[in-house]
Amino acid sequence: MKRMIAAGMLAFALGGCTPELQLQTEPAYSPAWCQAAKAFPRSGTYLYAVAQCHQRGVAGFPQEENVIVYYLNEAARWGNTEAGAALASRGLPIPDDDLRREAADRRDAERNRQALIQALNPPRPAPRPQTTAPVVRPAVVQPPRPTNVNTSTFQRENRSTSTKRNCVNNVCRIETTTCVDGRCTTTVTNQ
Repeated sequence: MKRMIAAGMLAFALGGCTPELQLQTEPAYSPAWCQAAKAFPRSGTYLYAVAQCHQRGVAGFPQEENVIVYYLNEAARWGNTEAGAALASRGLPIPDDDLRREAADRRDAERNRQALIQALNPPRPAPRPQTTAPVVRPAVVQPPRPTNVNTSTFQRENRSTSTKRNCVNNVCRIETTTCVDGRCTTTVTNQ
């Protein structure tokens, strides 16, 4: 019973490993390592490693020439130069690295698309922080009210008074001119 539990835990632990983890922890060109490398069909480096697994005859990877050439071709198309050299040493033509360029073009197109989206939708400015300082308003000073005056009928007058002494043949008169709101009256008094 204990053996079944231990085997189940081991299977669960190994089954939960990711290909990246297996490539780092397994010895190179072991069956588990080769299987993990096969999980990356868009990498020239790992496709070349799978071709090497077939060429070395790792368990589960038959040494068939057409399979080895297939993986070398795919690795070369993804830009792996070692795969191109291996094909050339076999007397086979080296394919163009079209898959690598297509992937780079797709990345560039996506980067351009994201840049256009950002340009068309600029980020909103951050909201201004709220000030917590109290608002100070100047105090309104009321003029003093006159005493004993009915404020509802009070109207300020524009008044001016001027006095002039006028003497003719030793006869002097005092002329007083008073102007209230533009109306002027003059009074003459003898002295």
